[in-house]
Amino acid sequence: MPFPSVLLRTAPAHRARTIGVAAAVAASSVLGLTLAAAAPASAVTSKACTHQVKLDTRVTATVNFRTGPGASYTSLGLLPKGQGVYWACYKGNWGYLKPYYGAHKGHWGWVSRTYIDVPMQTG
Repeated sequence: MPFPSVLLRTAPAHRARTIGVAAAVAASSVLGLTLAAAAPASAVTSKACTHQVKLDTRVTATVNFRTGPGASYTSLGLLPKGQGVYWACYKGNWGYLKPYYGAHKGHWGWVSRTYIDVPMQTG
């Protein structure tokens, strides 16, 4: 069977994964099997927070925007350096925030507190 044109334009490793998935789907339909995909780490909400912040700020570097407070949680993508965010609360070294614009505008997620700008307080 010849490669579909879209597969010819992809990298060999991706092409092999795509072909492997297609073969598994075809085999499952012939054998009457059900395929199960691995679920990503589930989203963790603000209920996980231990401290409230409620601050308009920004991230100080391009950083992963995650589904939960830890590097083991699924990355939803990247927030670019300087991204404006509403920082609601935190748990340990992870802040729960919502970006004001960009690809993740209005969505809640977690970022390492190392990369959240903490303005100096005066007075």
